[in-house]
Amino acid sequence: MEAAWRSPLRWRMPRPDLSNAGLWAIATGHALNHGISAAFTLLLPFLAKDLGLSFAQVGLLVSVRQFMSMAVNLPAGLLVDAVGHRERLMTASLAATILPYGLVLVYPNFSVLLACQALVGVGMFLWHPAAITSLSARYPDRRGYGLALHELGANLGDTLAPLAAGLLLTLLSWTGVLGVHVAASAALALVLLAVLRSSTGLRTDPAPAAPGSARGSLRGIGATLRNPGLLVLALVSGIRSLTQNGLSTFLPLYLVYVLRLPAPLLGLYMTLVQASGLVATPLAGSLSDRIGPKRVATVGMTTTSLAVVAAVLLGATPVFVLVLAVLGFFLYSMRPALFRWAIGVVPREHEGTTVGLLFTVQSLFSSLTPVAGGALADRFGLPVVFYVIAGSVLVGNLLLRLVPDLRPAPYGVRLGSAHGR
Repeated sequence: MEAAWRSPLRWRMPRPDLSNAGLWAIATGHALNHGISAAFTLLLPFLAKDLGLSFAQVGLLVSVRQFMSMAVNLPAGLLVDAVGHRERLMTASLAATILPYGLVLVYPNFSVLLACQALVGVGMFLWHPAAITSLSARYPDRRGYGLALHELGANLGDTLAPLAAGLLLTLLSWTGVLGVHVAASAALALVLLAVLRSSTGLRTDPAPAAPGSARGSLRGIGATLRNPGLLVLALVSGIRSLTQNGLSTFLPLYLVYVLRLPAPLLGLYMTLVQASGLVATPLAGSLSDRIGPKRVATVGMTTTSLAVVAAVLLGATPVFVLVLAVLGFFLYSMRPALFRWAIGVVPREHEGTTVGLLFTVQSLFSSLTPVAGGALADRFGLPVVFYVIAGSVLVGNLLLRLVPDLRPAPYGVRLGSAHGR
C-alpha cells in the first residue's frame, strides 16, 4: 500500500487489495454520498418546471440541505475525537443520504422535497469527520494525497451520476431517473457496508486520544477557536463551498433557462466540469504535500474566479466548453489543499473537531448561497449570480495571504509511514 514519490508530479495510486479494502471502501462511500445528490441537482430544472417552482424555491431546497448539515458537522467531529464510532457514523450517513429520495418518488411535492433535503443534509455531512480522520491516520506524511483519494471518490460520483441522469432523461421522466438512482445507490451501499464490516483496516485506526472525555472535547473546541490561521482557512473553505454549491445549483438552471440546452447536452456539460475536477484532485493533493497547500489554493481560487466570469460572458460558443473544463479543474483543486492546510495546523487529537468546524462553516455559506442566489436570479437574472460568486472567490484569495504555508514534505518520504505531520 505504499507509493514512492520521486518528484512533485509523479505518484502511484495504491492498488486495491484485501489489505487496504477499507480505504477503497471509504472512497467508494464518498462517491455514493455525493452521487445521488448530484443527480438530483441535475434533475432540479425539470422538477421545477413540472411542479411550478420558482428559482427561490429551488434555491431553498438546496439551502435546507446545507443548513441541516451545518447542524451536525461540529457535533460529529467532536464525537469522532471523543469516542470514535467511525464505522457507525459512515453507515448512518449512507442510509440518510440515499433513502429519503425514495419518499420523493411516492410524494412528489414541495413539502416532501424540503423534508427530504433536510434528512439528506444530515446524512451527507455525518460522513466527513469519520472518513477524513481515518484517512489522516493512514497517511500521516501524505495527508494531502490521502484526502485526494477521498475527494476522488466524491468527484467520481459527481461526474458519473449527472451524466447518467442526463442520458436517462431521454427515456424517462425525472421521477423515473431518480428511482433508478435510488435503487442503484441502495444496492451499492449494501455491498459497501459489507466490505466495511469485514475490513480490518478501519478497526486498526488509532483510538481517539481521550475516549469519552467531555473535557477533552471542550479543550478541542477551545484550541480550535484560538487558532487564527485555522479560522481564516475555515472562512476561505466556506467561500470555496459557496462557489461549488452556487455553481452546482445555478449552472444547470443557466444552461436550461438561458442557453436552452437539451437534457443530454446538459448532462454532458455538467459531467465535463466534474471530470476536470476528477483529474485535478489527486494532482492538487500531491502538490499540496510537495510544494505546500498555499500555492495550490491560491492558483485555484484566482483561476476559478476568472473562469466563472468567462463562462457567463462567452455563452454558447465553442470556447465555452474549454472554460467549463478549466472551471472544474481549478474549482476542485482547492478542496484537498485547504483541508491539508487546516489539519496541518492543529494537533492530531483535534483533527475531528477541525474537520467538523470546516464543514460547519462550509455548510453555513452553502445554505445561504442557493436561497440568496435564487432571490437575485428572480430579480436581476441568472448571470448576476455568477458575478457575485466570482467576486466572493477573489475575497477568499486575499484572505489566504494572512495564513503562512505549511512546510513541504521531503521527497524521499513514503506513504504510510508512522511519523511526521
